[in-house]
Amino acid sequence: MRKYFKEAIVLLWINIHLISWVLLVIAVILAFSFKDKLATIFMMITRVLYIPILLSGGFLAWYRIPRAPVSGIVKLLLGLAVIALIEISFARKSRQAGSKSLYWTLIGVFVVTTIFGFYLAGWYPIAWR
Repeated sequence: MRKYFKEAIVLLWINIHLISWVLLVIAVILAFSFKDKLATIFMMITRVLYIPILLSGGFLAWYRIPRAPVSGIVKLLLGLAVIALIEISFARKSRQAGSKSLYWTLIGVFVVTTIFGFYLAGWYPIAWR
């Protein structure tokens, strides 16, 4: 009984993490699509979405690191790198000094982080049984 409860809690945090990241991606795309006031609103929305992402990511790291320390720490660092690259991209956009290489780096690190995250989650929800 206790094992199933623990698995349910982990799945809850995985779902919170996944939904938050999907909403973050949508907000980032919209922030880069619009100009001025609307872009600022979506930038603020992304910053609010960091809260559930960091909380759920922290819990998942706390769960994963004792089981697979290296992969758990790598995923944690990749997730923080994505957030840092988003913020750097926003700063460059605000100064009208955006660079395509920065955006491509952000997309590349995001894809690697996503694949690594699905791997650590046992390919959930892709390979839901």
